[in-house]
Amino acid sequence: MSTELLLVLDDKSNLIKYGGGTWNVHSDVRWSGGTCMWPQFAAAAESVFGSLELSFQGTSIAFVGNTPPAERSQNVTVTIDGGTPYNTSYNDPQPQRYLQWYQSPVLPDGTHNLTLDGIGGTSVDFAVISAGPGTSLDSNQKVIVDDNSPEIQYSGSWTRNGSPFVSSERMNGFPFHNGTHQSVKAGDMATFQFAGTKVAAFGIFSWANTGSLAVTYTLDGSPTVNTHSVTPTTPEFISGLRDHQNYLLFSNDSLPAGNHALTINITQVNGLIFAMDYITYTPSFTSLDLKPNLTQPLPSPSLKPPSTDKKVPLGAIIGAIVGALVLLCTILVLFIVSRRRRRENSPPKVVSPDSPYREFGSLPNSSSCTILTSFQ
Repeated sequence: MSTELLLVLDDKSNLIKYGGGTWNVHSDVRWSGGTCMWPQFAAAAESVFGSLELSFQGTSIAFVGNTPPAERSQNVTVTIDGGTPYNTSYNDPQPQRYLQWYQSPVLPDGTHNLTLDGIGGTSVDFAVISAGPGTSLDSNQKVIVDDNSPEIQYSGSWTRNGSPFVSSERMNGFPFHNGTHQSVKAGDMATFQFAGTKVAAFGIFSWANTGSLAVTYTLDGSPTVNTHSVTPTTPEFISGLRDHQNYLLFSNDSLPAGNHALTINITQVNGLIFAMDYITYTPSFTSLDLKPNLTQPLPSPSLKPPSTDKKVPLGAIIGAIVGALVLLCTILVLFIVSRRRRRENSPPKVVSPDSPYREFGSLPNSSSCTILTSFQ
């Protein structure tokens, strides 16, 4: 079982109640789902503000969208479960930008009511809810998995990039959770296993340079080849769109409920960068407790199975050899000294020329032990 499960809530969800005036729907392909909600009435007047409220199940909630223009208030008033309201900043030093502009504190697992007041031109693209063990899931909910999650396994030359994207005025900002995994090399792969009925992969795609990418998306063994290209006649290139956040890389909306595996294989790179931001899927399990842990560690060719044989430490082997040599030298020296004394105390021997044996030669004048050759 995994310990993290993030649910994405679209800006048009009927769980979010917008107030303070009539919020506008702003359509653009760079918004998640193609739209965001925006209190245009609050952006135009200094003393008018929007508000929103919602009830959710889980342990925390965050909002992603555009911060208000620099001349508008950069704070919002938060009330959770009827408690004491508090003010918090969007923490954007260079507004107006696209980023996660609010994160609630960690709450007890359960149902919570959140109210945000004093919204001065801030847009809502989507909300992210941290599910708890008691959070109920259904087919209308969608799980979001960041590119840096351990549930996505990478092989090859991928790099983690935390730079902001540059799209156009009022649409510059940061990827989901402030980073992407990037590849510029054919052969790089990413694998994601999940239990669900729908899946989609999103990234940051740049229209600023001409080139192409060929990527094979293999879902449960069935490959789909997508070519992402930019030419001098591409409308986005001509218009100067540059970076496109929430760019749909791949999707499949008709999977049987159960476990699935998606593999992303970069097969050709020509002047462009493949940047993975996040993956979404519709879960086929009904709670965090029932989420299967499908992540398997990547095999390493350098790893060997542990041996069951007990091995003698190298130091002990060396010590035994040195000790044996010292003992052998000591015995040899004592033996030769003993023979000399006996020879000095006895009359000289005459060795017959026909004798098959010879006596040892004299001991070298050295304190070291010399290894003797075999008998001649």
